[in-house]
Amino acid sequence: MKIVDKFWIGLLVSIILPVIFGLTYFHTAYKGDLEMWDALIATAKSGLPLFGKLVLLSTFPNLGLFFLFYKADYWHACRGTVVATAVFFIISFIYLT
Repeated sequence: MKIVDKFWIGLLVSIILPVIFGLTYFHTAYKGDLEMWDALIATAKSGLPLFGKLVLLSTFPNLGLFFLFYKADYWHACRGTVVATAVFFIISFIYLT
């Protein structure tokens, strides 16, 4: 078994990568008067589907990560990526409705 081919490695990387991507995207796209964290919390509490869309957008790097794991035959890491992405999809659908 390969060192990188572990379920928990795929899971951890697939949780950390969307968070970093989402925060980077929000930091570059947000041009308001509030601090970034205050604006992010206000967006999540507002009831508008904007936060769900941000969470959904932040899962796109997981597609590339899944492709890399798939091409390298790291099947256990692929499973971790799918589980983490499913959690992000559930969170985004909760905020989208």
